[in-house]
Amino acid sequence: MKTSLALALLLTTTALADDIGIKLRFGIKDKEATDWSGTVAVAPGSVTLISGWRFAQQDKADSVTGWTCRTRPQVADNKRRSNNPQKQQARVATTVQIGDNGVLISFSGVSEDSRVTVKTAQGEIAFAFSEVPHGKPVRKLDGEVELERTAASRVLTMEAKTDDDYPAAAIAPDGTVWAVWQSYTPGIDRGERAKSWDKEPAEMKSLATAPGGDQLMLRASGGEPIAITSEGRDIYRSAVALDGGGRVWVVWSENQHYKPFPNNPAPNFDIFTRSFEPKTKKLGDVEKLTDSPGSDIWPVAATDSTGRVWIAWQGVRDNVFRIFERHQTKDGWSKPREVSTQKGNCWAPAITATNGKVAVAWDTYDKGDYDVWVREFSAETPDAARPVANTPDYEARPALTYDKDGALWVAWEKSGATWGKDWGAYEREAGIGLYRDRQIGVAVLKGGQWMEPAGDFAKALPGGVRGRAPGARGGSAERQAGQEAEASRNLTRNNLALITCDSAGRVWIFARARRDDFGRTPLGSLWLNWAAYADGDAWVGPIFVPHSDNLLFNSPAVAAAPDGSVAVVHSSDHRQDRHIVRRGPGGNAALDSGNDPFDNDLYVSRLRATADAKPAKLAVAKAQPVADAQPSPATVKERGELANIRAYRATVGGKELRIQRGEFHRHTEISGDGAGDGPLEDMWRYAIDVAAMDWFGNGDHDNGAGREYPWWLTQKTTDAFLLPGSFSPVYSYERSVRYPEGHRNVIFTRRGIRTLPRLPISDRNVHQPAPDTQMLYKYLHLFDGICASHTSATSMGTDWRDHDPKVEPMVEIYQGARQNYERPGAPRSPTADDAIGGWEPLGFINLAFKKGYRMAFQSSSDHGSTHISYALAYAEDSSREAIFTAMQQRHVYGATDNIIADFRCGAHMMGDEFTTSEAPKFRIHLEGTAPFAKVVFVKDDVEIFTATPNKAKCDVEWTDPQPTAGQTSYYYVRGEQADGELVWASPMWIKFESKK
Repeated sequence: MKTSLALALLLTTTALADDIGIKLRFGIKDKEATDWSGTVAVAPGSVTLISGWRFAQQDKADSVTGWTCRTRPQVADNKRRSNNPQKQQARVATTVQIGDNGVLISFSGVSEDSRVTVKTAQGEIAFAFSEVPHGKPVRKLDGEVELERTAASRVLTMEAKTDDDYPAAAIAPDGTVWAVWQSYTPGIDRGERAKSWDKEPAEMKSLATAPGGDQLMLRASGGEPIAITSEGRDIYRSAVALDGGGRVWVVWSENQHYKPFPNNPAPNFDIFTRSFEPKTKKLGDVEKLTDSPGSDIWPVAATDSTGRVWIAWQGVRDNVFRIFERHQTKDGWSKPREVSTQKGNCWAPAITATNGKVAVAWDTYDKGDYDVWVREFSAETPDAARPVANTPDYEARPALTYDKDGALWVAWEKSGATWGKDWGAYEREAGIGLYRDRQIGVAVLKGGQWMEPAGDFAKALPGGVRGRAPGARGGSAERQAGQEAEASRNLTRNNLALITCDSAGRVWIFARARRDDFGRTPLGSLWLNWAAYADGDAWVGPIFVPHSDNLLFNSPAVAAAPDGSVAVVHSSDHRQDRHIVRRGPGGNAALDSGNDPFDNDLYVSRLRATADAKPAKLAVAKAQPVADAQPSPATVKERGELANIRAYRATVGGKELRIQRGEFHRHTEISGDGAGDGPLEDMWRYAIDVAAMDWFGNGDHDNGAGREYPWWLTQKTTDAFLLPGSFSPVYSYERSVRYPEGHRNVIFTRRGIRTLPRLPISDRNVHQPAPDTQMLYKYLHLFDGICASHTSATSMGTDWRDHDPKVEPMVEIYQGARQNYERPGAPRSPTADDAIGGWEPLGFINLAFKKGYRMAFQSSSDHGSTHISYALAYAEDSSREAIFTAMQQRHVYGATDNIIADFRCGAHMMGDEFTTSEAPKFRIHLEGTAPFAKVVFVKDDVEIFTATPNKAKCDVEWTDPQPTAGQTSYYYVRGEQADGELVWASPMWIKFESKK
């Protein structure tokens, strides 16, 4: 990796010290597309960087001289397709508004009195920086232009072939900024990543081309990049700190077992460190700091007041995540020491230090909801761990800083109670979707008492989003009305808090918030960084950090400099300066074939408050944490249900099978339409803790629109969150091809197989095999994968023109975000007037069975929905391979709750196909979460027998009184609880041959 000397010189500390940034928004009142091209000059000082804000393909900025841009029509498509093609609604006319445009400008060597002159095609603007204070935008040119003071940004990396991401930073006493980051090199050229195909290629083995992998890089302001590792590595986050002697210590988590496809040994991430001596420019040897069979990830680092580096991380021990620390001693590194004290999983360590103290914080799911805890160390002696926030609400991802007086500030994300619990089309009250509401909490430990800021810092952060709530997708009039009422609420979202104290004593809070006025980009919704700082009993902000446009879960690194400024190192994927305009009325934002202008680059920004520092005013915290808070009754009940499922054993064919509960249709923000699904890490939290799955699979669309970098992140985290013997995630994605071919979720047990591009869609009126689906089957045969169709009777479904029983052994019978696609008239099944996602009745699963297709049932979630859809596999053990084999054998069933279903016919179980000369005699054993009002046996699309046990635990037997000789029939069972929860025991296919 090479960066030009010119860029390196832009990073000098001297230049950054007097930097100021300005954002200009043009054409705020425009009624038609207007030219706003222009130039900028400043005196005294210089312009160091000009880049686009909301730039599209036709807009350009020339570094430091000027720009060419226009405001443009912004299409608002109000068309709505009816659920019933026979009752097609009249389409509302499309409205066109003019979207503003703008530029981001960074200035160097300036003061508050420096004068800026902006010349545009629509007029000239002149101002002094003192006229544009933080957090108070100013209008010019009769309100057509808005000026906003921002951080000033400099380029850190700008390599076209790499994704540079996940930075960490530390500042030396002389003000030098040290940044470390992961640099990913693709295995397939960037232009090929999101490309569709016109025809099936001669071979598909290239989809398993080895990725270039990660390389860890270090760089000082004013210096050249230093390679800490070689290329081709598998790295999960890093940290950096300087010891008292001035040595730089880089710490990272790496899976040294990683091998490209097809060689996939069991993954294991460990913590490593390596030093760099700035004076001699020499790297030290790599030291391995952990040696455990479970993965160690998420390192953080800080330097104590004696100059020793402390490291904390999240590590697996006995299949549970714990928080550990090591620190420098005179003999090297101390022994690993567990910091956390809980029995449940602990996540997201944070660390900070001050005079004589080091603090480590984390969050834990110990009592059935996320809580924040902290532990301080005086010298090397640990104090007792203490709760920071442990209400029934979601409280997670802490950040730490000590202020100038030695008080410990803790910030965290918060949402409501029941985060990740029951949520979906038929359940809107009990739970909270993974990204429905999000704010930031702050507490201050001062003099042994918990305090909080007297001023309302939330008002100084942007975080307001108004729009459709996650999961609101139409359906019945009653349900739709409820969703629209919910959508009218103002959903506030400030995320991923960071906190630091500058050298003057001001406390700064940073947050990521969503920006929706771009419309949907090809990469989905957009999040950016903002800051606010304490000013006595008030807070100043929001202060925008340019070039922070990226995924939500892309937190910057912040560090306070000796000169009173705050340095921010952050990643941009260039969505706001390479935005792709929607193509015409109703068009979708999409990448042109082979055109992928987006990649991750790093920037360094500086912020400096302009007024004298005022200590933040504090008040006694309204909510004081309680150390012995207990799990809720609902948590206790669910834990009992899960223990019952995990203890259940079924002996079939001499093999003891256990139930492995999971799903593989959970979306995240990596999906272009995943704004309401939360970040990738939340998906793993949900799977491991909230839903307590045994296995899980990501369902993002092509793992990020077919791009290689988000695919790499998804595959990496699938390995990082493996808990051997306890949680076995699979490599998966959703391949979304509209009706009549249908969406299918794909699963592999081996890492390294890229997503499959598309072929042109088939004609729905010509019923013949679809080339794209046939190509998918070949791909799955080649790479030993399987798939499952989902929402089959919707516009995302299929008319069952294609099937391959070897690679498509399952079907998603029920989806938490939508409905049941078993057969018309079944519980929760769609109708012409109540079809969430469109009405395509040829997609009902009973019609596939009539064609002779053999598929087992499974249930999964899709967007927004949580905790009400499960795919349960009868497997020999908990490994990926055993679960995959169970799917291939169709030994799976679907349920909307924690229900045990054991469906047998003699020596055979659900999913089996066999021949018998005896009248088939069936037995189903059910253990539910409420009494079963009905147990319905279905034979060849007829509900042939119904029992009414009215018990939560029951056994029902039935013998087919009239099997037809020489005929193969299918049989399955649907259990209906009195509370409406459902279970579907998968079919058996039985050929009856009468005795001769």
